[in-house]
Amino acid sequence: MRARKLLLFGIVGALSLTAAVAVVVLLAGGFDDTSWRILATTSALSFFGLLGVPAGMLLERGRAVALARASAALTLVTFVLTLLVVWRHWSEGVGKTWGVLLTLAVAAAQAAAVEARRRDTDTPVIAGLVAGSMVTGSVLAALGVVAILTEIDDHAFYRVLGAIAVVDVLLITVAAVLRRGVGPIAQTYSVRVDGLLVEAPGRDFAAAAAAAIREAERDGTKVRRVERA
Repeated sequence: MRARKLLLFGIVGALSLTAAVAVVVLLAGGFDDTSWRILATTSALSFFGLLGVPAGMLLERGRAVALARASAALTLVTFVLTLLVVWRHWSEGVGKTWGVLLTLAVAAAQAAAVEARRRDTDTPVIAGLVAGSMVTGSVLAALGVVAILTEIDDHAFYRVLGAIAVVDVLLITVAAVLRRGVGPIAQTYSVRVDGLLVEAPGRDFAAAAAAAIREAERDGTKVRRVERA
């Protein structure tokens, strides 16, 4: 939780710094190379900080750890390469590498965000929408990488890419809307967490036990034993 708060404070700080730099440069009357680079650096800090939030949420909850680590690694590597491009030089090879890494980092962050939003109250329809968004996100990333590496110049290809992107956004949006319409789970189970009896909601005992563990760990308790009461 502390690491997540530090990350959020860092993002807010970077956004504030970006705005401050932009205001100062605008009032000064012009952009020189250094001003552009400073503005690009602070903007990159904000963007990649936000991109890393879903991975941090998953790591904090101990869910989909492999996905979270992959997303965090891609975000970090892409951020470092972005700084290299901003402050050093741009070439075709570096540009393609940066484009591929950025595409993969965004796709991994989307997958991590979708996974982080999973709930015990998700209906089969919502679960299907989530699975569909995972597929469309992966397809978008794959096609994006192909387009960058092979420099495809075909309008039909990009129309298909745009159509898949629309479907991807639609799936994520509809899943989010449906989640808001799902009320809390009425069924509860009696669970003993390290000997303490609690009533936890869940569609089954496993979901209730998971909810009880998350609640206990949110309060700073290290859970060692869970039993059915």
